[in-house]
Amino acid sequence: MSAPVPPENGIAHAIAQIDSATDEAAFCTAVGAARMVIALEVRARTPEATLAAAWSEALRHSVRAAARLVTGGVNPGWTWFVSGSVARGEAAPGSDVETLIAVDDTIDADGKTQIMELAALVHAMLERGGIGSDANGVLASRGRFCRRTSNWFEGIERWCANPPADRGVVMAGLMSDSQGVGTGSSLPDHALRSENVRCAGRHYPIRLAMLQDAVAVRAGFPSRLKIFATQSDAVDLKVAAIDPVVKIARWAALSAGTDVLSTPARLDAAAAAEVLDADDASTLRDCFGWLLRFRWHSRATAWQEGRQMSDTVSLSALAPQERAMLRGIAREIAGIRRKLIYLSSTSSFQ
Repeated sequence: MSAPVPPENGIAHAIAQIDSATDEAAFCTAVGAARMVIALEVRARTPEATLAAAWSEALRHSVRAAARLVTGGVNPGWTWFVSGSVARGEAAPGSDVETLIAVDDTIDADGKTQIMELAALVHAMLERGGIGSDANGVLASRGRFCRRTSNWFEGIERWCANPPADRGVVMAGLMSDSQGVGTGSSLPDHALRSENVRCAGRHYPIRLAMLQDAVAVRAGFPSRLKIFATQSDAVDLKVAAIDPVVKIARWAALSAGTDVLSTPARLDAAAAAEVLDADDASTLRDCFGWLLRFRWHSRATAWQEGRQMSDTVSLSALAPQERAMLRGIAREIAGIRRKLIYLSSTSSFQ
């Protein structure tokens, strides 16, 4: 087993150790060292956006290293992609990984089955290293997320042209966030994402469907009257506040014809393309920045103490200024959401 990485050498050293791991024991040690470095950086008050980018990079390198170790360094004809917050550079402590595989078109049915079996072994190794698999089942070991390259491109065209079929909005969202991790020899890391942008530019239905999904109300912050009536002030921060901003930014980037990944970069690109009002984009950017900081702060404490992590917060347990800030952010997001609902009804985004 390789020696732990000295924390003073930083995250770059830990990632290098992940990349150079020669067996599972060394891999798990290196992932643990990366986690320790991030924990130290949290205590040093490193900006949360920097921590999120660093931890996301460590997770992407971990997927690549696990795939290499499972196959003994021999590529069986696959290219691994991650999606979600890990791809966007916005992972938080305890974030799981969403994975996809593009299989070479020359691989036959038996070969694809073997690749899915290998992918399951990769995820098992990641789990043993403390990196969880996506709770919603976006896993490269499943047939839906392990396709030949040509099938991925055919699927992207189909999802953009007819979003109600085959969970088109969900799949297009995964494609929007997809980022290769460097396991393929010929397919660019941005291949699925860029194709998704091109198809969305040709098909208005997917842009409208993703906007409608982004502004749909799924959960919110309970009013004081509701708290009094139900005796519950719990809020799922991710569902109520983070996801709406991420989804609006994802839709706006697609509508602007850009394949940038991070939520702030998407909002900036959308404002530059006049898809979003500049003030609205700036407001959403500020809201997202505060939410990212708050989420890292709340999760990092549980992470360091080995406690279960959750995005559900009790409003009464927060400091008054945090509670007021969260309610203010919820009002800002709700106002922009109502504006986008109205504009979408007037076909302003065609």
